[in-house]
Amino acid sequence: MPDTPNYAWPPMETRKVLGKPTKRLDGAMKSSGRAKYASDFNQKDLLYGALLTSPYAHARVTSIDTSEAEKVPGVTAVRVIASAGAELMWVGQEVASLAATTEEVAKDATRKIKVEYEVLPHLVREDDLAKAGPRAKAAGEQVKGDPDKAFQEAGATVEGFYGIPVITHCCLESHGNVLEWKGDHINFYPSTQNVSGIGGDLSNALKVPVSNIHVNMQYIGGGFGSKFATDLWGIEAVRLSKASGGRPV
Repeated sequence: MPDTPNYAWPPMETRKVLGKPTKRLDGAMKSSGRAKYASDFNQKDLLYGALLTSPYAHARVTSIDTSEAEKVPGVTAVRVIASAGAELMWVGQEVASLAATTEEVAKDATRKIKVEYEVLPHLVREDDLAKAGPRAKAAGEQVKGDPDKAFQEAGATVEGFYGIPVITHCCLESHGNVLEWKGDHINFYPSTQNVSGIGGDLSNALKVPVSNIHVNMQYIGGGFGSKFATDLWGIEAVRLSKASGGRPV
């Protein structure tokens, strides 16, 4: 029989890394504020993107009119994401995007987009899944056995409502992207912890060869699992760039 493995920590004096001071190559740049993140790349002719999002937890877009937003001075491109007939599934789901010469103009212009919604029922709590209509079927199919019988046969039961507040990780680095689509090439300044993979993610979304996408990511200001994909707002930024003559957004 092999010897039982020893999982004890080695003595402090023999450790090479644990418990020893470590110099970080990026430490001086980050602590002095010289490290450049996505929000620091203010290129020439930079445009600002903004999103119009759903105010309802569940709704269907019945009509959308962007003509007034397109007339706002400084707006360079407007895109519809959720056209008439699209079903929106949460508050904040993207409906339209636009790019403008300043952040203020971009935000003001989104208010000019006219959207009519058909507000649909939604659930806040799952006390009665039947209220979800057809969506309850999928949940019901996941139930195995007879829960009611199990409660009756249990030696003891405890009933109550349990919940916790939303917990999220907050990265100190501002989370943003700067993208520019010039000709056949895309320059991508992301906020990501997936430096080697985010170009492929964008390539799949746009059907553009990954070799045509240049990712410039110098420093990671924290991630904790929140910065992997390009996300829809990043994809919209590069599409707005293309629609704006290749100016960075």
